[in-house]
Amino acid sequence: MIKFHVQLIAILVVICFFIPGCESPPKRIFYVNSYHEGYPPSDEVFAAIRHVLDSAESIQLESFFLDSKRNPSPETIKQNVELALEQIESFHPDLIIASDDDAVKYLVVPHFKGREIPVVFCGVNWSAKQYGLPAQNVTGMLEVLPLRENLAQIKKFNHEAVKMLILSENSTSEQSNKILLDTLFRSAGFEPEYHLVNEFSEWETAFIAANLNYDLIYLPTNGSIKNWDKAEAIEIVNQNIKVPVITCDDFMMPYCVFGMTKVASEQGQWAAKTALEILNGKPIGEIPLSRNSQSEVFLNKELAEKIGFRWNEPLK
Repeated sequence: MIKFHVQLIAILVVICFFIPGCESPPKRIFYVNSYHEGYPPSDEVFAAIRHVLDSAESIQLESFFLDSKRNPSPETIKQNVELALEQIESFHPDLIIASDDDAVKYLVVPHFKGREIPVVFCGVNWSAKQYGLPAQNVTGMLEVLPLRENLAQIKKFNHEAVKMLILSENSTSEQSNKILLDTLFRSAGFEPEYHLVNEFSEWETAFIAANLNYDLIYLPTNGSIKNWDKAEAIEIVNQNIKVPVITCDDFMMPYCVFGMTKVASEQGQWAAKTALEILNGKPIGEIPLSRNSQSEVFLNKELAEKIGFRWNEPLK
């Protein structure tokens, strides 16, 4: 009886090989985005992931948005993680991709770290040590911003600049950055202070005051600042700017003088290509943590003229 079953399986395999359309089922990838559709950096990451996977054969992609910028309360994040886990269980993925800190912190680490299913992350800021990563089944690409180079340009513009305000959203990533980046700011010759806000009105008040009390303002992001008004923010900046305002994210350039920015799509491309390598048999232990390397330079000429900021190198 056992011999018969083996022969039957062998026959079915041969028949399936020669019948058109009889092929292996697609590999399933579940993608968890920390944020929401419409937030520019994560949109670029997701678009890059889809582009790479669309060109691959036999890949089925399912996605979920944790929406943690617009809904950052622990209760809401917990609820959304539970919904994601339900979808993952129903989808039965062969691999998980997770982008940005919240998906890693709240989903990957407590529920998938150390399990058999491989996980590829991207967009984790600066370090993954706080999450105990990499792990036997988890690898990824860190997001390291060209911030040191950015600050060096400000020193060229104003050697005496020291007092620096980091004005940003009150989110998991930015709270983490307060710890991770303090040494970098000080080694670049600045004395950093941090103001993380929840509401646009708080941001407006802080921005106006910062131009009177600091030598430099760094605007990392605004994705979880409630009631953000782009047109009004541009007007506030135009009316009140007195010192250099810099960023490392291109979508913040309407409010900044100068930016050396990451290329968000690099994260998605790396994650998707790495996922395909793993699904094709490459051991995850042979894929060390990576970090982004691409960057672009931007100058907001209108704002630069207001404060006499000069940049003479080619712009991208």
